[in-house]
Amino acid sequence: MRIPLRHRQSHLVVDVRPEGSVYRVAVDDQEHVVEVLDLNDTGMVLTIDGRRYRIAVARNGRERLVAIAGEVYSFVAESGAVATNVASVASPEITAPMPGKVLQVLVRPGDRVEVGDGLLLLEAMKMESRLTAEAAGTVAEVSVTAGDMVVGGQVLILLRYDSSESRL
Repeated sequence: MRIPLRHRQSHLVVDVRPEGSVYRVAVDDQEHVVEVLDLNDTGMVLTIDGRRYRIAVARNGRERLVAIAGEVYSFVAESGAVATNVASVASPEITAPMPGKVLQVLVRPGDRVEVGDGLLLLEAMKMESRLTAEAAGTVAEVSVTAGDMVVGGQVLILLRYDSSESRL
């Protein structure tokens, strides 16, 4: 099975092939052996190339959120042509990937941000996650403060990206 994905401004292709009790998973042509050890409603335990990982998975519309080792990664399935302008595909709304507590807000309205700049620290499922800017822009609005409890999908920060092109 071939799956085209977008993670932030990166575009990648994941090929998954079942092989007995394991899977051969190639991410942009780098192959890994993956074994599913435990699967439940909130996540799974995987062994990837001999290393064990506990992974939590959540959905937010077309977006898939994967929490692993204290970090949350967002993936969106792509269809059709790959977007060439990050600001045209990056959401201006920075949302909570899952329910949690705001530990620290790192920006204020009017602040300039670059790709990868930290925006907010969120504690969810006993893991600390750093939410970052996907494209260069300006912070338009901050809707939370440190200590706030948030729900998955709640808008935390609104960004205004440099590109004036419309977003998908």
